[in-house]
Amino acid sequence: ENRPTWLITRDDSAGDRLDAYREVGVETIQVPPDARGRVDLAAGLSELARRGITRLLVEGGAELSAGLLEADLVDQLAWFRAPSLLGGDGLSAIAALGLDSPEKAPRFAMVERIPLDQDMLETYVHKV
Repeated sequence: ENRPTWLITRDDSAGDRLDAYREVGVETIQVPPDARGRVDLAAGLSELARRGITRLLVEGGAELSAGLLEADLVDQLAWFRAPSLLGGDGLSAIAALGLDSPEKAPRFAMVERIPLDQDMLETYVHKV
């Protein structure tokens, strides 16, 4: 069964790269850039909602995670932890949020903790 593949990109994006995506059947959703010149995630998610997509599981990189948090677009977190530490050798799960104090950090409340062998899955909901 065919499922659509959508790529959300800035409306000023053009060129061979987008054409290559379109040639293999990817539909581009072009939205304006945000104040920092990145994809306006709220506009992109609004377009997905218009198409009937009202829930997403996002397993993106640090920049996408930070962008969604900064735009207040995260309702729930599923945080997987393992009993190992990578420290500065690992990749950050969330890029810098540009906070000048801890009080401005997005807040979440834990709703569930599930042991998965040696690992842990913790679920949090956005705290208003």
